[in-house]
Amino acid sequence: MPSTDADFDLRQSPQSAFSMGDYTFADAGNLEHCAKYLNQTLVTFGFPSSLDLFANDPQVRTQQIHEMKKKEKEYIKLQERLNQVLMEKKKESRSGMEIMNLLQKEGRQRGTWNGKKVDAYEAKNQELMAENADLRALLRSMQVDMRDFLNAPNGLPKQSLAVNERLETDASQSPFGGKTDVFDLPFHMARDQIEESLRTKMASIKERMVQLQDAQKGAEVTSEATERELELEAQLVEARSIIQEQASIMSKHLAKAERPRESIISSPTEGV
Repeated sequence: MPSTDADFDLRQSPQSAFSMGDYTFADAGNLEHCAKYLNQTLVTFGFPSSLDLFANDPQVRTQQIHEMKKKEKEYIKLQERLNQVLMEKKKESRSGMEIMNLLQKEGRQRGTWNGKKVDAYEAKNQELMAENADLRALLRSMQVDMRDFLNAPNGLPKQSLAVNERLETDASQSPFGGKTDVFDLPFHMARDQIEESLRTKMASIKERMVQLQDAQKGAEVTSEATERELELEAQLVEARSIIQEQASIMSKHLAKAERPRESIISSPTEGV
C-alpha cells in the first residue's frame, strides 16, 4: 500500500516522549506513522528488510531476532577492529614521538655531524681542484716539451712540422672565438682538441724515433767501416815500416859485400 503525506505527518502531541524543539518525533498518537516512515527510509537506503514493530507472527519475530543478533555480532567485530586500529595508531604515534624526542635530544650532535660531513666534502672538493690544476699544468708542460722535441733541427720532415704547427694553432683557438690556453677550458669543451693534438704528437714522436733508430743503425755501420779502415791503415803503416827496415838491412849488406870485391879488383891493377 503506497504511503501518503498524511502517513508521514509528524503531528504535535501534548504528551511528548522524544521532542526536538517544538516538534514531537514520536508519541502514542503517531507511533504507527513513525514506524511506516522508518520502514520506508530503510527500504529507500537498500536495507533488506523493514522494521515491523507490530508483527505478531512468531516466524517474523524470530527472523527479526536473528537479524538483530547478526547485526550485533557485526557490530562487535567492527568495534574490535576499530579498537585494534586505534591501538596500532597509538603505537605508531608513540614510536613517532620517541623518534622526535631522540631527534630533539640529538639535534645538536646531528648538526655537528652534518657540519663535519660538509667540511669533509669541501676539503675533498678543494683537493680535487688542486689536483686538477696540477694535472693541467703537467699536461701543458708535456705538450711544450713534445713540441720542442718535434721542432728540433734535423727532426721531422716539413710536412709533419706543418701538421704540428696547424694543430698548435687550432688548439689555441677557443670555441668562443679568439685565442686562449686550451688547458684552461673545461674538459668537456677542450677534450677533442687535446686528444687530437696529443695523438698527432705521439704519432710524430714515433716517426721521429724510427728515424733516429735508422740513423743510429747507419752510424753504427759507418763506425764499423771506419774502424775497419783504421785497422787496415795501421796494418799498412806497419807493413811499410817492415819493408823499409828490410830495405835498409839489405842495402847495408850489399854495401859490405861490395867493399871486398872492390879491394880484389884494385889489387891486380896495382901489381901490373
